Amino acid sequence: MGELGTVLVLGATGMSGSLAVRAALSLGAKQVIAAGCDHEALERLRGLGAVTVPLAAAAPDARATALAATVAEAQPTLVLDFVWGPVAEATFAALGKTGTDDDRAAIDYVQIGSLAGTEAALPAALLRSRRIRISGSGTGSVSKAEMIAEFPEIIARFADGTFHAPYTDYPLSRVGEAWAHQGRTRAVIVPD
Repeated sequence: MGELGTVLVLGATGMSGSLAVRAALSLGAKQVIAAGCDHEALERLRGLGAVTVPLAAAAPDARATALAATVAEAQPTLVLDFVWGPVAEATFAALGKTGTDDDRAAIDYVQIGSLAGTEAALPAALLRSRRIRISGSGTGSVSKAEMIAEFPEIIARFADGTFHAPYTDYPLSRVGEAWAHQGRTRAVIVPD
């Protein structure tokens, strides 16, 4: 694997986004930018070494301005987007404002989730002004063999504490409560 440059995680304050920030940091990213809505979660990510961009209740223009200022300081080479919708559009606007220097690294933009919306307008000018590759991450984007090959390293990082996924455990006899579980932790069912 080559050097992991600057990684921008959109939706970094959710469970998956937070794990993506931790993964990028543990894989030696030059810098990790965490953008999200939960101020407490952003503070925790800042404590791990991420640069944070608050997006809570921001109007689309404010979102684009915050992202543009951050992107202008540190060009991401990888964008992991867990939210899509208007946040993706604000990010596209920010990426499009940074000029067309030939020596800039290409950007890999990976669409993973759609918590903020299922559609996002992609400006044609961005595609003409940047070396950018947009792809998706889901069951059809990577082969089962490739996923299985990565499992041992991922499990090892959970085992050594590099990755941490907060959870609430429920005995099997309380599966109904687990199914109704809400909050910032994952519900895990364990034997009685």
